Amino acid sequence: MSPSRVALALLVALLATLPFTATPYWLHVGIVVLINVAYTASVYAVLRMGYLSFGHAGYIALGAYATVVLTTKFGVSPWIGMLAGGALAALFGWLLGAVTLGLRGIYFSLAIFAFGEIVNAVFRAFDWFGGPAGLAGVPRPEFLGTKLESHASFYSLVLVIVGLSLLALYRLQHTHFGFTLLAFKTADTEKLAQSVGIDAARYKTACFTVSCFIAGLVGAVHAHYLNFVSPSIFTLFYSTDLVIFAMVGGIGNFWGPVLGAALLTALGEQLFSVGYWKSLVYASILMIVIIGLPGGLLDLPKTVRGWFARRPRTDAAS
Repeated sequence: MSPSRVALALLVALLATLPFTATPYWLHVGIVVLINVAYTASVYAVLRMGYLSFGHAGYIALGAYATVVLTTKFGVSPWIGMLAGGALAALFGWLLGAVTLGLRGIYFSLAIFAFGEIVNAVFRAFDWFGGPAGLAGVPRPEFLGTKLESHASFYSLVLVIVGLSLLALYRLQHTHFGFTLLAFKTADTEKLAQSVGIDAARYKTACFTVSCFIAGLVGAVHAHYLNFVSPSIFTLFYSTDLVIFAMVGGIGNFWGPVLGAALLTALGEQLFSVGYWKSLVYASILMIVIIGLPGGLLDLPKTVRGWFARRPRTDAAS
């Protein structure tokens, strides 16, 4: 077994033991970290194609509100509500992706940003969705007759759902479908792919749909954890944070965004009391990484080795 797989197995084992060893506060931190890791991985799926999404919070909100409305107003099981949240986000992702993925650069980013703002504005405007205050009293799901009320039990649920989501996204990018998506990073390479018969629009829309499904599903889980949902959660700042997580970790491979999301979310939980100053910290870290580590934190070992290799060697001989 390769060293990377050994390290991954040890990490999974460590995460699995947290419900038995960690305090409720650290389980809360673990839940928030895992949720943001899944969100960021879904954004990375789009980044691999050369598209920058500043509106993923809109799809997260769709998933969250779908399950909240179904469970609080219609008495639907939270398990069905969570799947419905993922499906609704995927549906809107498919519809919008089919239209916007023909755009490039800032035009795509602005279109997705506008969609996220429209979703947020709709949930704010209508009292049926709770208006600006949101909806409370969201029930926790039950498993084998036991409601997942404790931090330990809900952490286990989040670990399973996020773990399966990450596994699906990781395996997807290592399939023929996933490798084909790399051909769409630029307009020129996309034209080349189309010249050999690849249906770029179908591939890109399918990838965007999967990304939105993961975002909506985990957004629904997030809502059940918080026991409420509000438009103030799913703002442009949330979408921007997810992009920052990915860029700081490094978008050279799948684990960069995962690392960035985990580290910055854990840091953000410690900075929770400082409010908007947290965004300043994130922005400062992003600037430092862009200037000093263009490849993200994953490039840190290589950068350090290069720095030592460039150091002038003093001759020990007199």
